[in-house]
Amino acid sequence: MEKAIIFDTAIGTSNIGDIVILESLETQLEPLLRQCFVVRYATHLKNFNFLTYLRLRAKRRYADACDYKFIMGTNLLSYDIFNTRRQWQIGLLTWPLYKNVVVAGVGTTQGKRRLTAYSKFIYKKILSKKYIHSVRDEESRELLESIGIKAINTGCPTLWKLTPEFCRQIPTGKAGACAFSLSGFKDQLDLEKDGKMLAILKQNYEKLYFWCQTTEDEKYLDTFPETADITRIYNLDVFGQLLDKGNIDYVGTRLHGGIFALQHKVRSIIISIDHRARGFRETNHIVTLERDEIEKLDDMINSEFRTEIVLKQENIDKWKSQFLSRGE
Repeated sequence: MEKAIIFDTAIGTSNIGDIVILESLETQLEPLLRQCFVVRYATHLKNFNFLTYLRLRAKRRYADACDYKFIMGTNLLSYDIFNTRRQWQIGLLTWPLYKNVVVAGVGTTQGKRRLTAYSKFIYKKILSKKYIHSVRDEESRELLESIGIKAINTGCPTLWKLTPEFCRQIPTGKAGACAFSLSGFKDQLDLEKDGKMLAILKQNYEKLYFWCQTTEDEKYLDTFPETADITRIYNLDVFGQLLDKGNIDYVGTRLHGGIFALQHKVRSIIISIDHRARGFRETNHIVTLERDEIEKLDDMINSEFRTEIVLKQENIDKWKSQFLSRGE
């Protein structure tokens, strides 16, 4: 029996986008995982306190002996581990649980800066030297390779199913309804430009639905006038069912809300507000519009455009082949 640990980036998360990434990765690695005994540890919550860590020897032994460990996506990498929106609970006590872990589709939580000595120490201690790591943008690849860790840019695993054949099934013209999102994190608020986006959406669509990807997003929506009658969607399955009905577009600042819509063959315009969406644009040619150019949104909505995702298929196949050659 082979043993695996999934460091589950969806346990304790307040961002449903982490679930989108996790489920996409588990689908891609399913031929391997179905043959393993899988234990899940959290990344966003502390797995053990000091006394528990000392007592639960069986769990420590399992972590020491297991064949595979995966960190399943999201933007955990950082130039400063202490500054990652507090989502990665790793420290001097718990890092041995991660020893020889492989990151899968992981990105960075910050723009480029100087790597702290502590962050470098942790990465060199825990990241596997046996396997090549999968990262979702060039910045993350450069970060790992700067400390001697082998990595390849596979793009985000949420995009791996969006082959040319799949993308040809995504509509090119405007739909009657729109699912939209707003990012409620304090450092991402822009009342003026987001207000313009809302006004443009109201002018162009018969029905609006608001995708609440984090706990802060609905609070932000409620700061805008005349939004009380907008239907809100909180559940990923409900969101998928809505998208599958068709005749709907997606527009918004939530990156993985847009990618989830693409997975459901929905024409999507992602409003770019940070380096992550720009990295996806550079790597995979997702359709984006900079929020600073929000006045162009009306023309974009009413234009015809194709979704033509560019996949780094050779890199994807190379990374997966490390694990799936015997699993498929």
